[in-house]
Amino acid sequence: MDGRTRREPGTREQLIIAAERLFALQGIREVSLREIGAAAGQRNTSAAQYHFGDKAALIEAIFDHRMSTINERRMRHLATMRVDGRGGELRPLIEAFLVPLAESVTGPESYYARFLAQFSADPRYRTSFDWETAESLRLVWSGFRRCLSHLPEPTVRARLRMLEHLVLHTIADHERAAEPGGGEHPGPWVAELADAAEGLLTAPVTG
Repeated sequence: MDGRTRREPGTREQLIIAAERLFALQGIREVSLREIGAAAGQRNTSAAQYHFGDKAALIEAIFDHRMSTINERRMRHLATMRVDGRGGELRPLIEAFLVPLAESVTGPESYYARFLAQFSADPRYRTSFDWETAESLRLVWSGFRRCLSHLPEPTVRARLRMLEHLVLHTIADHERAAEPGGGEHPGPWVAELADAAEGLLTAPVTG
């Protein structure tokens, strides 16, 4: 013990953590706000509705809660790319996209990647990610589009959608198995995932 008091999460954070876990394990549409309130230990099961209003606002709160750290790591990655003169290259952009996320889901108590996989599969909750903590994600996505500008737009849209599924579900699988890459130095599966993502985006167009 170092004498410091461990910060206990407040009601709002407890609700966010409970919602992330339930959404990850059961699916977004299957979980009610009342269930989230109960899972967060709130005697008033309307607490989630009181703090967030509706499910869409609660989902945005989960993103804001988790993406701050990921955004900082990804922005550092993008800054290093620029310093190294690789700001416009596809492979570093892929790594900037997936490595900070892989680093963020270490540990057996992580549910964020599985939440993302559930979110990605539900078209009712698609979002433009226009808030501040998504700045790095917007920059990476714009970089992908520049690198793929030689391809027809429908092909670009399809491949970016496939990339999203590939990355989110692969990281979610490792999170589920409690086999994340590990802190600042993700395991070899992350490099293999980057290889697969690069192959997906650069494959020749047929037909």
